[in-house]
Amino acid sequence: MDITQLNSWKQDAADLKREEEKRWYSPSSFFFSQGKAIILAASYFHDQRLINRARGGVARKHRHRSYLALFGQLMASLEYLLKDFVAQVIDLTDIYDDRVKRAKWISVEVAQILTTRRTMYAWPGAVLFHSSLGWHEPRSVNARYTELFEYQPIDSAEVTELEQLWILRHSVAHNAGFVTTADAVRGGMAQLSNRVVDIDETFLNDTFAFLCVIARRVAEGVGGRVLLTYLQSKRDAGSDYARDKWSYSNLKRLSFYVPSRAAKLPTVAKRDYTADFAAANPPNAIV
Repeated sequence: MDITQLNSWKQDAADLKREEEKRWYSPSSFFFSQGKAIILAASYFHDQRLINRARGGVARKHRHRSYLALFGQLMASLEYLLKDFVAQVIDLTDIYDDRVKRAKWISVEVAQILTTRRTMYAWPGAVLFHSSLGWHEPRSVNARYTELFEYQPIDSAEVTELEQLWILRHSVAHNAGFVTTADAVRGGMAQLSNRVVDIDETFLNDTFAFLCVIARRVAEGVGGRVLLTYLQSKRDAGSDYARDKWSYSNLKRLSFYVPSRAAKLPTVAKRDYTADFAAANPPNAIV
């Protein structure tokens, strides 16, 4: 088998172009598109689509294995969002550079830098964050986002449930869905001890809905805060769309959350910049 001969997915050029735009500019919107595709795949092989003789135990067994894999992909999409949002912010503006320099949880090794040679992700943010660990720990994620952006992407009431989902993801990725006693106890899921978790279409839908709340908060909450901070940093220099167009437009798109695979990202124009700059820097604001 020659892995280097594998081709990229090219079934629908229009869908790919739309999703690639979201991947480059709006991590939260890309999460929704990826997650929705996973949910659609999970719902495709329900009993009504199968002939009667294909609805028995063998079909359910194979469907369950597919659901395990889809659950792993869904959680991976969230991890990508959490890392890529931070990476893109750092690549788009220098206003957080001092905080990045002080962050003790960021470490870069020589091998990490060398592996990015001649790749499309060799921007500083990608080098710093895409290969870093700890994104499966909600409390660590909140601490990192708070340290950099002064905003938590995960609500306190969501932490425990997200921790359990990451433990299940670990069981799926490393133990074929088998939950060890240690992991079951660690996640407060004693009923799953030494059992294979039964992930079904309903669970996948519920998980996606739960994660979408976090994805929206990353975009609109954290992204909105980042955009505000950026525009406030330009207060003394004054409004200048030509000067700020590139950084502003890209930071603005980070704050978009498009809950539709078929919808494109909204366009960003000078009028948006003018309105956002005025809102971030009112005439009588205390600096």
